[in-house]
Amino acid sequence: MTPAPQLTYAQCVNRLRAAQEAAKALPGVLFQATGAELAGGLEVLGELSAVAEGAEAAIVIDAFERGEPAASDPPMTGKEWVGAHHRRYALAGATRVATVAQACRDSRHHVLKQAVISGRVSIATALIALKEMRLLSPHLHPDALDTVWDAYMTLGERCDARTVRRLREELLARHRLDGDFEDTEDRARNGQSLSLGKEIAPGLWEFALRLTRENRAALEAAIGPGSAPSPSPADDHGPAEPDTRPHDQRRAEALVAVIARAHKAGNSSWSSTKAQIFVGISLEDLQRRAGAGTLLGGLSTGDLVTAETVRRWACDATIIPAVLNTCGEVVDLGRAERLFTPAQIKRLWLRDRHCTYPGCDAPASWCDAHHLIHWLDDGTTDLTNAALLCQRHHTVVHAQRYHGWVEIDEHGRQRVVWDRTSGAYDTALTTLASGGRAGSTAAGGPPHRRASGDDTSHHRP
Repeated sequence: MTPAPQLTYAQCVNRLRAAQEAAKALPGVLFQATGAELAGGLEVLGELSAVAEGAEAAIVIDAFERGEPAASDPPMTGKEWVGAHHRRYALAGATRVATVAQACRDSRHHVLKQAVISGRVSIATALIALKEMRLLSPHLHPDALDTVWDAYMTLGERCDARTVRRLREELLARHRLDGDFEDTEDRARNGQSLSLGKEIAPGLWEFALRLTRENRAALEAAIGPGSAPSPSPADDHGPAEPDTRPHDQRRAEALVAVIARAHKAGNSSWSSTKAQIFVGISLEDLQRRAGAGTLLGGLSTGDLVTAETVRRWACDATIIPAVLNTCGEVVDLGRAERLFTPAQIKRLWLRDRHCTYPGCDAPASWCDAHHLIHWLDDGTTDLTNAALLCQRHHTVVHAQRYHGWVEIDEHGRQRVVWDRTSGAYDTALTTLASGGRAGSTAAGGPPHRRASGDDTSHHRP
């Protein structure tokens, strides 16, 4: 953008009126333009729209600083003043402009002010950046604020709103600001909900569902295949017919189909693997349980999940971790063979009966098969390395790094024992690495022993 010529305020307003007249006349003379000239006209209008919005913000900021809304007759709020003097904002949008203008008056937001006034970023993007910075600022060093503001403004100039929103998660995930990325995951779980539903038309009900990033990915993976269009093939009765169901209807019917399959399964173990979830993560992040994985494929593509979530998914979901080296090349594409077989699941149901977490009696059919020594830490898919955990306690065990092992009593009965000391799992891994036995490191528990009749021996490399 070239620097604006030195004009008086009156000259600026007169030239804006001339530009307004030119824009009004433009549709009537489009026939005179070549294809290249049409593109050029659109580019000029795009630049004009951007700088015009910046100029609007500059006027509102100056009016607020002078106290014009309060000095009006009758006195007005900032929103009312904007709506009264701008046709586009008379019905909607005045609040957004007023909010951004008020924020730009804060000396801490000088980077935002310059970006908005110059037309680099839109009012809508500025609002998103304000919200994100409000959430992120408490976790940043004061000296870093301007740098992060610059990042938001640069991103907002070039990218869509979703990308701007994701920057906060990217910063928290990649730089691990006091574990805040994990904290946001924990807080989000408490906000999950499913309403009872309300009837919005005869026989039609509406539900409100809130899920974490993790569970949204699981839901999308489950209903994704079933929500694809399903055209009717040609047959003796007529030609092929397209699937005319709207996208949202297909998704709703796919969800109901998943629920129906779960009901049909009843108390029997699943006969097929769970929905596949693809996630990309660096080898270093996976080993250090740091950084974040990026979901791949489907509507959740690009969403971040913590490395610990990836490790937990590896226990009991057909997650395909695309592990990358420092050059971004795939060094391992996870294998589904690590999953417990239906036969093993049935034996776990008979052995554990319910969730093995102390005090929890969630039925076996609600539980996941958890690798006591995680599969990603070379744990085997073996009944002596397995325990049933409900989803809630599966999350707790991974988050708190609890350690469990299979204990055999004097009557030969097996049960899972848990050491709920935070970090006990890491202590067990250290003991194993030094040639010891993990079970003996936790609360005086015995070493792992092979389950009777188990056809897979428990071993460590």
